[in-house]
Amino acid sequence: MNKLFVVLLSIFISVFAVADDWVSPIDKKYSQKNVQLFQIFNEARALLDGWQGQRVLLVNANALLLEVLNKDPNFAPAHREYGRLFIMSGLINSNNIVKENLDVAETSILKSIEIEPAYADSFVLLGHLYTVTKKYSDAEVALKKAEEIGTETPWLDLNWADLLVHQAKYLAAITRYEKVIQSNTANRKAYLSALSGITDVYYNIGDYNKVNDSYKKQIAYDPKSAWVRGNYAGFLLFTFNDVDGAIKNAEQALEIMNYGLGRFTLACALYTKWAQLKSDPVTSTQAQVFFEKAWAIYPNPQAVIDGTRSYPYTKVTAIALENWLLENPEYGGSPKK
Repeated sequence: MNKLFVVLLSIFISVFAVADDWVSPIDKKYSQKNVQLFQIFNEARALLDGWQGQRVLLVNANALLLEVLNKDPNFAPAHREYGRLFIMSGLINSNNIVKENLDVAETSILKSIEIEPAYADSFVLLGHLYTVTKKYSDAEVALKKAEEIGTETPWLDLNWADLLVHQAKYLAAITRYEKVIQSNTANRKAYLSALSGITDVYYNIGDYNKVNDSYKKQIAYDPKSAWVRGNYAGFLLFTFNDVDGAIKNAEQALEIMNYGLGRFTLACALYTKWAQLKSDPVTSTQAQVFFEKAWAIYPNPQAVIDGTRSYPYTKVTAIALENWLLENPEYGGSPKK
């Protein structure tokens, strides 16, 4: 399976950080301290809860949080949420971060703790930040502090699980993810993060039947997620040897959202089906139908060759396309037929 599929989804969910149905005693305190400011803060938090890569939401949340902090520089929840915002803006992917933004995030989270030393949920977020920045010992200290103070946020277990995965402690991570799943938390992002996380762990330890089951649970819980269906299609094609299932799920993903990675996955699956059928005279006509569908979606055989040659179940695709190019040299790696 192309790990890009896993990385994209894993990072996409993890940066949501700590929006949840749990309300900490500190947040309750500030909701009573200044109702108007807390409403502005809550509006900013809602924007971050709904963030799916849209820059405008970060800009608007930033303005709201600065409005709160300008009126009350010691509004601890706003400092914590400001840190969350800068984690979102600073984490491009697992290998690409904006250090300056994450430095701002750390300063803001630590400021919330300076103001409210018993702010357990700030320690939860701090643990997430230190895991992202590969400060694993510091992450462990922060998460243990959150547990010591006490919090019911599901993100404590999720951030523990993320840290444990980075430490290759997969069974312990599964226990943490399962705890969130079994809790039936009302927080959709937390529940989806647990499902996604446990799927990745099962993939890392090579338990592909459980990966398959976990993807089905994700789709059942969030049937309108194009990314989940697209990632599932990639797994089915490259790792699970189910090309028909890959085609079905990739098509369903593109019905929800027409995006580049989804089109590439579907094309690879269609070309693979063509490669499997083309050598048999009984199915050669059917094979050509799959080829034409694949070409209509992604008429770049060289890119598909590069994307399929490294996987046991799709190596046949690369070989078949290489032979096709020898017979049709005028197409080469050109994106046009």
